Amino acid sequence: MKTLLVLAALLALAACSTTPTGNTEVSATLAGVVEGTDANPTLLGKSLDLSGATVTVNGDDAQVSVRPGMVIHGQGVDYGSSIAVQSVDVQIEVKGPIDSVDVAASQLVVLGQTVTVDALTRIYEENPDDTYTSLVLGDLQAGDYVEVSGTRQDDGSILATRIERKLVSSGDPEYGQVEVKGYAASLDEVAKTFELGGYAVDYGTAYVEGTPAEGAFVEVKGTLSGTTITASKVEFKTGDSGMDYDGEKAEIYGPVANLDTTAMTFEVAGFSVDYSGANVEGSLQEGAYVEVEGTPDANDPALIHAYKVEVKYEDGGDGSCDGELKGAVESVDYGAMLITVGGQTFWANTATIVKQDDPDAPLTFGDLQVGDWVEVKFDSYSTNADGYAYAAKIEVKGMDDGEGSDGSYYELEGYAQNVDAAAMTFELNGFTVVVDSATVYEVYDSYADAATFWGLVSDGDKVEVKGAVNADGDFLASKIELDD
Repeated sequence: MKTLLVLAALLALAACSTTPTGNTEVSATLAGVVEGTDANPTLLGKSLDLSGATVTVNGDDAQVSVRPGMVIHGQGVDYGSSIAVQSVDVQIEVKGPIDSVDVAASQLVVLGQTVTVDALTRIYEENPDDTYTSLVLGDLQAGDYVEVSGTRQDDGSILATRIERKLVSSGDPEYGQVEVKGYAASLDEVAKTFELGGYAVDYGTAYVEGTPAEGAFVEVKGTLSGTTITASKVEFKTGDSGMDYDGEKAEIYGPVANLDTTAMTFEVAGFSVDYSGANVEGSLQEGAYVEVEGTPDANDPALIHAYKVEVKYEDGGDGSCDGELKGAVESVDYGAMLITVGGQTFWANTATIVKQDDPDAPLTFGDLQVGDWVEVKFDSYSTNADGYAYAAKIEVKGMDDGEGSDGSYYELEGYAQNVDAAAMTFELNGFTVVVDSATVYEVYDSYADAATFWGLVSDGDKVEVKGAVNADGDFLASKIELDD
């Protein structure tokens, strides 16, 4: 069963049962999946002010930015529309080389951990200039070094919310440095070993927190050699997450699991929710993404007595994606639910996720307009009678998508056509891409000059272009990336 995509924020309110106003300062305990953009990360629709925050990763000091899709825990002050974050811990479920990728099953395996990808999973590649290129599952392959943030499902697998392919190869020292969470098996307290997802863990010289126990949820950091992890740190946790929450008010966001309409309970983001006294807005069903407001039980902080439940995405993140296209909407057929972007037409249905990125909010297919700049995540294996691929997610983008610095450009992504190296132009998603002396080139994750780029690019190559439409209607590129 599809389970928890954690997006929660527990707000410690001063004996108050309503959302704080802009003039109210409320101490807040934060937990959940970050939404919004790189430039404006949000949690439950509230901007996160991270300027004064101490940032850690799985409890350890780290130099990292908080980005959309990451699962975080933290503390801050809630001002109603924004949160001044004081401390934040980024939760990484597994970090290391990929064992295998199964695009058809929407899964990959990392250090023996099964990772599930859906339409809401954000997949990126780290660039040398600290920017990120958007990817799909089909871009990943065995041996890639990745970092996965997400939440555990009932079967022990990880539902990924963000996957980053790092700039690390098998010859780099960092390639052997791994982190992984999971359930300890075949524990031998004398030999100080156990198994984790088919990998042997030797914790004989490790710093150990908690009590070793068979089947315990553990967090391991160490060095990988073959299929053996020599641990430097092992933490045996109580419960699945080891998270502790306080607060007089709870605000939770995520997918519904174990819905019991008779008992009027369900699970979301690691919490049990009693909605018997709640005002429910929308159709509550298994897998639906919901926002929950309520109060923690006095005796069980993992039990929330909801007074409001609002359905945000009724069909959750169901739907696999093996392709991605970014560009302007050229046409929309509302009756047939067809959308054309960059010369490609996609079919959609009521399960298609339609949303905007900033502020993060659900839309309907009827909200889409010609000229909107969108990112379409599609499933090329699911075609209709006309051969159109299925649009699993359509996200309306704002300027820059938070991936640049000045907010003055858009982004195109797709496959180059009609490449003219002499004229230094090609066609992409309905635009003629042109360059000037200021255009920056990147080839296979390394910066390059114009001659190198134009000597390599050819029809059908995957490219990502950032820039703006000029007065002639052409797309003037400020940066072009040629993907491997």
